[in-house]
Amino acid sequence: MPLNPPAEDRPPAAHRVIAVSGPAYVGKDTQLRLLARRIPQIDTPAPAETYASRWPALSGTEATGWWLDGASYQELADVLAAAYLARARRPRASGEVRCVRQGLPMLEATLAAVAAVRERCGTARAAREARAVLAPYRTALRASEDTEYGVVLLHDEDPAQSAARGLARSLAPDSLLEYYQRRLNEQINRLLDEGRFDTAVVVGDRPAVDVQHELRQRLHRLYPAIPECALSRVRVAALGGDCEHARDAAGEYLRTRRGYARLNAAHLAAASHDPALPDTADATALAERIADGLDRYCAAHPFLDRVSIEPVRDRATVEELRTLFGDRLRAVHPEPGTGPAAAPHAPAPRALDLTDSVPGAAPEYATSGSAAQHAAPWPRLRLQRHLDRLAFDAAWTFRPLKPVSVHSLNLPSHLGTYLRDLRERLTRPGTAVDLVAVTGSAARGTYREGWSDLDVLVLAPQDALPRLRSVRTELAPVLNGVRMTMTVLTEDEFRAGALPPRLLHVLTLSGAGALAPLWCAPGLALPVPDAVTYADVSVRDGVQAAVTLRKQLLLAEPDLRVLYKATALLAKIMLRMESGAEYPADDQAVTAFHHRRPDGFGAAPGDVRYDRAGTERMAAAVLRGWLATLTPAPRPEATGHGAT
Repeated sequence: MPLNPPAEDRPPAAHRVIAVSGPAYVGKDTQLRLLARRIPQIDTPAPAETYASRWPALSGTEATGWWLDGASYQELADVLAAAYLARARRPRASGEVRCVRQGLPMLEATLAAVAAVRERCGTARAAREARAVLAPYRTALRASEDTEYGVVLLHDEDPAQSAARGLARSLAPDSLLEYYQRRLNEQINRLLDEGRFDTAVVVGDRPAVDVQHELRQRLHRLYPAIPECALSRVRVAALGGDCEHARDAAGEYLRTRRGYARLNAAHLAAASHDPALPDTADATALAERIADGLDRYCAAHPFLDRVSIEPVRDRATVEELRTLFGDRLRAVHPEPGTGPAAAPHAPAPRALDLTDSVPGAAPEYATSGSAAQHAAPWPRLRLQRHLDRLAFDAAWTFRPLKPVSVHSLNLPSHLGTYLRDLRERLTRPGTAVDLVAVTGSAARGTYREGWSDLDVLVLAPQDALPRLRSVRTELAPVLNGVRMTMTVLTEDEFRAGALPPRLLHVLTLSGAGALAPLWCAPGLALPVPDAVTYADVSVRDGVQAAVTLRKQLLLAEPDLRVLYKATALLAKIMLRMESGAEYPADDQAVTAFHHRRPDGFGAAPGDVRYDRAGTERMAAAVLRGWLATLTPAPRPEATGHGAT
């Protein structure tokens, strides 16, 4: 049976109970609480055991002993069946959507798992034993099960892996409990194959809000009153710390520079408060209330994909939020000295690397005195760079690199020799760099001898500069007059987005071959900027290109190479922003611009790299197109008085 049968193949959902089932530690209670907070019409009755008076007396102080060997098998079946049926007969209000923990199929799964433990038998025989002992209740159980819409949460599709994941989350599993959980997962998968559950959601290592999103997607089609979850796409920065000025500086920077909505954690929690729900002041309840308030806010503002919440000072609450949001949550604890009134040499916040792990604390979350131990100058700039990295690590994807051969670039022989020697001298003996790559026309296969430059990107720490300079000097004669531009950046600059626009463009197009790594450190992955950052950089690049065009057009003898390249760059940017089309080669961009605005050039531009009149005409046409996109400023009305 497929994990998620089509909705049209399922029984109608009206007047049915949503039963969320699954093995231990799969998150059933968390998912039900999140559902209940979001949907007022949902009723979540107490667990089945509260409906059987004999259950507490049998359970005693041992959580599993009476299940597995303390009571007779028939007695266990009677107690469990009575409890499940009593819960199913509980009256329901009109229009109410009821959610229960562990549906009717779990009764059979539980008894079959107990039989497998006691009898040391296989899955099929244990199932027969369970069905036999439940025979007196068959009619009532079947009728009650028909009223359920069964959702089963699985750690993994494979029952062995599912049991292993669940046991890994158990505090102190013993051998008997481990064996029982393995058998229980086998029985759950058997019931799923038999069609006893309507749908299955594989939890795996996903954060709770992603599971909630998938769960609500399934339920929304049948129960329109259940809204879809708005949190699966949202990145959250939790701002803590005791200094309000420092926290305010961090929140404002994320809001104004990185597009984060700035929200108050206390208001979010208050918006989620429901007096009908049992609530406590513990970190779990607070985190779930914040998440629910955030879900409501983001549902009303569907364009949001990044928010900051503040203040979140308690470490336990941060950890609970991390359980809910996973890697999309980042915690920041700015220290005093980073606010607007920071002194030039005030103590800096700790440079919280996203891979940091402070003893006893969550990653990225420092204790309040740690800044003094890691004091450094430039506290505000240091905080901003950390926030940049936080934002970009969450928003950007990372692309693993696969080195290419120099031969595959089809460059002139002397440039091939140069790149091979450069790679060898920077990586042997001993590695001085993390990446040696070719960018620009040489990487795209459009290199033109006598016109193109050779652009090389190197990723290396600052202390590698002397070796880079020495190697570059030694190999300069091999270039035979070709201009070689070497851009050197550190990995921290990449991760914080501290890059020139050209490099952000190269990273964005790296999947299309704009980056040709000749060598890279094992496991190195380069970031690919998100669309918002890329669009912002494109606008700034276009502004600079337009300024460069006018500077060249004012010269008596313009540099044709600079003029042509600036013209092609502005054309690329306009085409990208208008239609999303990318034209990596200059001549392709110029031709595409001409086809879109043929009135700008008159005749087709052709190759005008060495034609001053043609290049100037082309530059003027592209510049006119750029300026035409700007709204002209209103002119002041004439007063009729001349200047005096």
